[in-house]
Amino acid sequence: MRCKRCGNTDPSYFYKGHKGYYCRKCIRFSRILLEEEILPLDYEIAQGSEVYRFDYPLTEPQLEASRNCVEFLKHGDVLLYCVCGAGKTEIAVQSISEYLRRGLKVAYAISRREVVIELTKRFEKIFSKAKVTGVYGGHHDELTGDLIVCTCHQLYRYYQTFDLLILDEADAFPLKGNETLMNISVNACKGRVVYSTATVDSTLRKVINRRPFRTVELYVRPSFKPLAVPRVFYLPKYPALLVLYLLLRKIDGQCIVFTTSKKDCEVFYRIFSRFFSCTYVYADLPERKRHIEDFRDKKYRFIFATTVLERGITIKNVSVIILNFARIFDQSNLIQMLGRVGRGTDSVAGDAYVISDHSDPEIRKTLKYLKKANSYL
Repeated sequence: MRCKRCGNTDPSYFYKGHKGYYCRKCIRFSRILLEEEILPLDYEIAQGSEVYRFDYPLTEPQLEASRNCVEFLKHGDVLLYCVCGAGKTEIAVQSISEYLRRGLKVAYAISRREVVIELTKRFEKIFSKAKVTGVYGGHHDELTGDLIVCTCHQLYRYYQTFDLLILDEADAFPLKGNETLMNISVNACKGRVVYSTATVDSTLRKVINRRPFRTVELYVRPSFKPLAVPRVFYLPKYPALLVLYLLLRKIDGQCIVFTTSKKDCEVFYRIFSRFFSCTYVYADLPERKRHIEDFRDKKYRFIFATTVLERGITIKNVSVIILNFARIFDQSNLIQMLGRVGRGTDSVAGDAYVISDHSDPEIRKTLKYLKKANSYL
């Protein structure tokens, strides 16, 4: 037995109900019987929807990566392997346009609801003649359009529908380490997949290797400025907090302080809010959106955050401090968090620090990666 939707073949996950067998591995996406036919969504792509325009010119490395992506998709899938802030979304636009020109269905999938909302607005400006439909939890009454922008969890609604699927941040939660969701995501596509990422984990590597693919690499940002290589402090937790205090006094501008847990996020906020203008945020905080917007609007200088802010946020001239007090952050987390520094062509300032209470091979791998990327400048 094999589940059509998630690809599960483990007999222990199949259960026979009164209507037949179904897969319990992906049942939270809705129950489907193994014998049940899953139909792709059928809709037309409007003529002229492929027309696009940027408000800014792409750099020559971006244009080359964009052309390579279009060419490589003729032969198989593409791993779009770019450093944080290289402009992966812009690089994918020419490929999206080419598929829309041919009347083919395209989706751009990403992990977080907030980023889907932001990207939908961006694509509406770039593809001004196209119907861009955003699909995410609580917002899925309309499922069709010329370009679908959705969370990965919503791809279960589109079995074998798309001719081109861009899986952005394919190494991130919730795809990271989640082979079931990864399979459901890929099964939404009957054509080519672009895996867009700055790092490749074992789950992503396993999925990519199933079919022919080629890699498009880009190690430079549009600003042609080097990636931030952090200064690392190895200290016990309590002396580390003194160093954190001194660093916050030293930093000129805003700073994101990443913590390894919601508890630490709240505790450190309570401590340091006595001395500095700061706020905090984590995934299930009811006021999460307001706290982030307040930080964007510069109402606070510092924000304590979990990995909820490691992706999808650009703050001009922001610094980053990572408090690595547990063996939770891996190379992917560290690269993404440090990648908040220096984003945008006009971001000229920003420092990066890692404070760890243990010698960590993930930190060493991250430093090696950043120095290698900078060697291409």
